[in-house]
Amino acid sequence: MEMESTETTVVGDINLLPEECLSHVISFTTPRDAIVSSAVSRPLQSAADSDATWEHFLPSDYASILSRAVDPVHYASKKDLYFRLCDPDHPVLIDGGTMSFGLEKSSGAKCFMISARALSIIWGDDDRYWQWIALPESRFNECAELSAVCWLEIKRTIDSNILTIHTAYAAYLVFKLAPNAYGLSNPLQTAKITVAGDTVSEHFVCLNVRERETPNPWWGGEIEEITDDVILPSERQDGWWEVELGEFYSGDGIDGEVGMSFVEIRGGLWKNGLIVQGIEVRPRQ
Repeated sequence: MEMESTETTVVGDINLLPEECLSHVISFTTPRDAIVSSAVSRPLQSAADSDATWEHFLPSDYASILSRAVDPVHYASKKDLYFRLCDPDHPVLIDGGTMSFGLEKSSGAKCFMISARALSIIWGDDDRYWQWIALPESRFNECAELSAVCWLEIKRTIDSNILTIHTAYAAYLVFKLAPNAYGLSNPLQTAKITVAGDTVSEHFVCLNVRERETPNPWWGGEIEEITDDVILPSERQDGWWEVELGEFYSGDGIDGEVGMSFVEIRGGLWKNGLIVQGIEVRPRQ
């Protein structure tokens, strides 16, 4: 008579692993996974909330960036710091208040907003064309308000090595329109992104669609059509508006400069009432 062999499978309890091992494993997941893990058991909660875990989710250069903060950033733990940096209502101002720094909550990718004062705005220092104003709803001390120009050009370059590597990014002009704004609907404006001098994104945008609803538009002449590939603004949660300037891939962070521009120089018509807070660079959703 043949004897039937039996095999016993021993299932280990993950909760018996040392906290250092659990933390190491969780650090290879995502911030969202770490939060879920902390609800499973007490040992997993301890590991998921540990500084070792959240140190991995923070950018490797976070300490260097925070050393440039206008005001000291206080935190009780690395997890506390992570979520402090993810708070869009309280961005960390760096570099003398000309730039803000934060993190995208689900991935920990770095986000920056460059203030209007740190942008290259043609004739920006000539008060015949631009005024520098303070608005309580702005994260920066100054915003640029357009008085009148016929040549509108706003640009900035950043080095790709300040961004999170292997991440799809997009750049956005963050702005408002004064009640008397005009000339920002036709001709269409041009937005462009370059990486190491090569154009990776270029399209038309229209900042002021409402002006096109005027029965007798002041500019007269031909109106450029808003086709499906023209980018329109959207309202942000903070009450400002934004329009996408373009998207790009950060790669290994060694691709050189990323150039961002917003331009309207084709029509020769006067424009007024654009209020610029800055250009934001953040992971593409």
